[in-house]
Amino acid sequence: SATLIIISLIRSNQSIALRFNKMRIDRKALVKMLSIGLPSGIQSSLFALSNVLIQSSVNSFGDVFVSGNASAASIEAFVYVSMNGFYQSSLNFSGQNYGAKRFDRIKKSLLICTCGAVFVGMLLGISSYLSGEKLLSIYIPDSGQAIQYGMLRMAIIPTTYFLCGIMETITGSIRGMGYSTVTLFISVIGACGLRILWIYTIFSIPEYHTPTCLFLSYPISWTLTIIAEIVAFAIIYKKEKSFYIKE
Repeated sequence: SATLIIISLIRSNQSIALRFNKMRIDRKALVKMLSIGLPSGIQSSLFALSNVLIQSSVNSFGDVFVSGNASAASIEAFVYVSMNGFYQSSLNFSGQNYGAKRFDRIKKSLLICTCGAVFVGMLLGISSYLSGEKLLSIYIPDSGQAIQYGMLRMAIIPTTYFLCGIMETITGSIRGMGYSTVTLFISVIGACGLRILWIYTIFSIPEYHTPTCLFLSYPISWTLTIIAEIVAFAIIYKKEKSFYIKE
């Protein structure tokens, strides 16, 4: 696919034409791309770190539980990928309209993408839970106990996965306006930091050292991160819009 696209660009005589002998590095553009791209990469790495800590907590419940948890997580991946499309849309439309100084469209695109993520997240999340036992039996056909453990996770995470969709679309909109570092900071404190804090405080208490308590860290961290992102978006939007009007 990439090869065919490059060939098409080389053959084109329009403004999209690709000429290797004219390719140069634009330092300002490079710095701008790195300022947006690097925080995004760091954010993904931090999410991976928090997931490693959560996985180590999952392992404490034994092999059968690990099997059920992993199978449920595989099903959740389908829900996440479906919602992630709205994050990409939010990022692209916000970036385009920010460049065009159409701030009304930034809010509109965020609202549409958020509604889409909520609808798809709730539809697929609840549907996957309702048909959870049949889906899990595809992964673990020989362990009823593992399926029950998987259903425990699916009762909490997929049914509230739309919160993650909301968090992602707001992240995309803020990032589209060029404030990638802000989303990194919020994610470190909210989605990642809170989960790690949860594991080392509440989850470490013997009476709360349960799978349910562990899984609750997801919707709670999503909710608090959403609140922080809404505040950040409102401040950034107001700042950028007022600055444009003054210009």
